[in-house]
Amino acid sequence: MHFAVQTRMVAPLMRLGPHSLGFTLLIGALAGLPVLSTDMGLPGLPLLELGRGAGGLAATTAQAALTLSVFMAGFGGAQVILGPLSDRIGRRPVLLGGLALYTLAGLVCALAPSVGFLLAARLAQGAGAAVGTVLSFAILRDLFDGPAARARLSTVSMVYSVAPIIAPTLGGLMLRLGGWRDIFGLLALTGLLLLGAAALGLPETRRQLPVVHYAAVLRQGRTVGYGLVGAMSIGNVFAFVAGSPLVLLGLRHMSVPAFGGVFAIITSGVVAGAAVNRRLIARGIGADLPLGGGLLLAALAGLAAAGLAATGLLDLPALVVLMFASTFARGLVGPNITHAALERVPQMAGAASALIGSLQMLTGALSGLVVGVMVTRLGGLGMVATMAGFAVPAVAAWLVVRRW
Repeated sequence: MHFAVQTRMVAPLMRLGPHSLGFTLLIGALAGLPVLSTDMGLPGLPLLELGRGAGGLAATTAQAALTLSVFMAGFGGAQVILGPLSDRIGRRPVLLGGLALYTLAGLVCALAPSVGFLLAARLAQGAGAAVGTVLSFAILRDLFDGPAARARLSTVSMVYSVAPIIAPTLGGLMLRLGGWRDIFGLLALTGLLLLGAAALGLPETRRQLPVVHYAAVLRQGRTVGYGLVGAMSIGNVFAFVAGSPLVLLGLRHMSVPAFGGVFAIITSGVVAGAAVNRRLIARGIGADLPLGGGLLLAALAGLAAAGLAATGLLDLPALVVLMFASTFARGLVGPNITHAALERVPQMAGAASALIGSLQMLTGALSGLVVGVMVTRLGGLGMVATMAGFAVPAVAAWLVVRRW
């Protein structure tokens, strides 16, 4: 009942109706902006090292991986501020301001004269990208409830999951056309286009409710618990995202086009998982089955990959199959984690979404830092061992949280 009433209240004001294809595509693009920002640069990471390629910055392997970690740190840290701010002053001004910062930071990244300058700009870019995830989920929570919210989250997940599929290929194309700096130029242009689309298509959706502070959010054990489970799940996936270029491009010397193809195959698992999740929702199946099953699948895939790598049996076909299983699991886990965490706190959707997102992205930053060190010391084993190190505790935490 609430869903229908809320939709009727907001839809007449929206240039893009909440059930329209344009709305879904825009929200999905906003949610996928951080993933696009990390994955498009993956083919260029080796070119940052030792001054190779046009505009090389003589970065070490660890510094190249750090460009991902600082982005995630900015992304996670900014959400702590942006979520409550959107609850206080509205979704629209925070969204437009964040996209403007993202666009400007992308331009600075493209012109960076040193590694330090690039890292600082990537931190700011991550902070700007934070509005995409925080506010896309908060806007969906403003407009949808119950099974309708789960279904919409799955649909949006399918849209933004296209980003990791196409991003490395786009990055490789930019490398062939100009260099790694052109990747950041394209990201800046993407930010500008999203800024224009949001300004023209998305008016205010925030409900007129009392402002809630983080102390109130932190008292919601279910929200915090599911946020921690989601954070460990993200750590598992991001270990692959940050480690794959170092392993496949750097250690195995795979070509950029081949890397883009392999990465697209693996990350398409997220789309497949989200599609299966949507089908389960249509059949009336609750969130526990896809959520628990996805977490368990990711843990088993990580452990299997680590075991094969330790014995020298992890060849490329086996790696692709196991990593596809891991991303498929993420397609099941992501929408249900978000729904479970926000389901009971509609009055604090912005702050709660920010808390969840900051936990996830700070864990992603930690994962990127760890995998950079682990790959340097252990090669491919370091990547998959890091994945397992996040996935296994996620299962254990979920078994506790699901009872709350």
